[in-house]
Amino acid sequence: MAKPLRRGMIPAFDVEIRHNYDVADLRTDLTADQVASGFTDHHGYESLGLPSWQDVAECLSAEAEILAQAAQSSASDGIKEVLDAIDDEDGVEFVELMAAFFGNDVGVAGLSLALSAARGATFYSCSSGLDSHHHAEYPMVGVVPDAQRASLLAELAERAGCGIGQQWGRWYLNAESVSSMHTLGQLILEQREAFDALPEPKWVDGLAEQLERINDY
Repeated sequence: MAKPLRRGMIPAFDVEIRHNYDVADLRTDLTADQVASGFTDHHGYESLGLPSWQDVAECLSAEAEILAQAAQSSASDGIKEVLDAIDDEDGVEFVELMAAFFGNDVGVAGLSLALSAARGATFYSCSSGLDSHHHAEYPMVGVVPDAQRASLLAELAERAGCGIGQQWGRWYLNAESVSSMHTLGQLILEQREAFDALPEPKWVDGLAEQLERINDY
């Protein structure tokens, strides 16, 4: 179990940052149906679809504001305190704010959305935390990139201070704190033209239709 640390008032965890992966072993067989309905045992995660870079920018902006407030908090988990305060003051505003995060935890939502906009197949995200609500031992986001995207993502992950682990042909990005995950999301957004210049993965074709089918079911 990763040991919680205190860095400011955003929880941080004692996890060794490594970069263990083999691009040649990444999954290349994903279909639109699998990405839409789920292709791992991480039940409950919903596909983010094909978000725009504008969606990513708005999510990262809202996330940055919450993280800045959390860093100034005196609570052990500043993020939770900020979110609880927003919910207590205006429940409608809280619901609207959460919609900008597409159902993901603050701190990893921006990265998850950025990976999806970069056309990586995300399948898991958890910010971790100091309570039992979170199931990951430290901040983690799961994604399957193709080989070309993987090379660029690996470079950005190292710059952001995020680690990469690989299992069963898929990546698990991790970090000591969600601050590093947020930074990686920002770096991906900055490199959006580089990602857009790459050929789209095969699963992109038909994904919107598969998601519509699931939503109508």
